[in-house]
Amino acid sequence: MSSSSLFLFRHAIKFHSIRQFHLTSRIFQERFYTKKHEWVQILNNKNEVRIGISDFAQNALGDVVYCELPSIGTKVQRDQTFATLESVKAVADCFMPIDGEISSINEKLKTQADLINKSPYENGWLIQAIIDDKNKNEIGNELMNEKKYQEFLEKNKQTDDH
Repeated sequence: MSSSSLFLFRHAIKFHSIRQFHLTSRIFQERFYTKKHEWVQILNNKNEVRIGISDFAQNALGDVVYCELPSIGTKVQRDQTFATLESVKAVADCFMPIDGEISSINEKLKTQADLINKSPYENGWLIQAIIDDKNKNEIGNELMNEKKYQEFLEKNKQTDDH
């Protein structure tokens, strides 16, 4: 094998490996959404989920300046208010997308509420909760996957219904 062929082969392997890693991480980070623009992400195939608001919601809300989160151990039912976000435009309640018990809150938001605007999916998540097997198995049936959520946004683009 010539040196140029060997060079191309090595770079092809590197590219292929990176691409596999990207696809794998994408599968495990699938989010599910509500019509009220909260998202849920299952963590490491456990019965723990991370919850936040979508990019659409943070954009509509404006610059978030304060975030009130629940206490760890609080049990919250689906559609109950679990957090309040205050922005320069308005105050908004966040509604629990699924029944669960709060296991963790994003402590960074106490001093850096603007993380919700800067990084709503990575650093601006709101809470983590423990859910039961039944709720975990129903997430895909009761909430929208990313593709359906994007379709929902497009469909409702002209209305003020979301």
